[in-house]
Amino acid sequence: MAVTSQSWMLDAISFHHDFERRLRSPEGLVAVRDRAVRLWDGVDPVVHDYLASLVVSSPEEWYRACEDTYLVDWYRVLMAPWLTPTRSIQFPDALRRGLPHLGWHATESRRLARGRELLTLAERHLRGDTLDQLLARFGWGHKGWLDFDDVSAALARLRRLDPRQFRDHPELVGIVENAFEVFESAATKPDHVLLSVSD
Repeated sequence: MAVTSQSWMLDAISFHHDFERRLRSPEGLVAVRDRAVRLWDGVDPVVHDYLASLVVSSPEEWYRACEDTYLVDWYRVLMAPWLTPTRSIQFPDALRRGLPHLGWHATESRRLARGRELLTLAERHLRGDTLDQLLARFGWGHKGWLDFDDVSAALARLRRLDPRQFRDHPELVGIVENAFEVFESAATKPDHVLLSVSD
């Protein structure tokens, strides 16, 4: 079955300020956990679509033990109110496999198809004790976000593609057109990051 993805634009600055404020409050983890539960139990359809795409522990587990074991899950859940739906890469694996045929390095192709590691987003926006507490629980394998520089560079390179390159790979036309539309839409919000979750 083909891998698909969903995407949103994340107001990363506002989200991280909110996350840090809650975590550093007198209630600390309890404030973060309680916010995650309220979001989980809420009725906002955008929030629900996003939460349904995540593989995280459940509120039942969160209530059994309010500990930083769940901090990465809560970090991801608390992004929800700061998201705006946007166009998505329809088939990220096809994009990852296809771009090297058009001159991209495999590493670049993976990044554009799946995004950067989420822990690098935290490193960009958090500092001190908040970052240390989160990184202690944050492993690799939680992709994917791209910033304005990523999508702008991808757009510039896609615009320079020679149409003759598609003669040997006509199956990539729709895949590249979709990627162009996704990145073009994301570039309209330079103060946000493109957040994607693949199934």
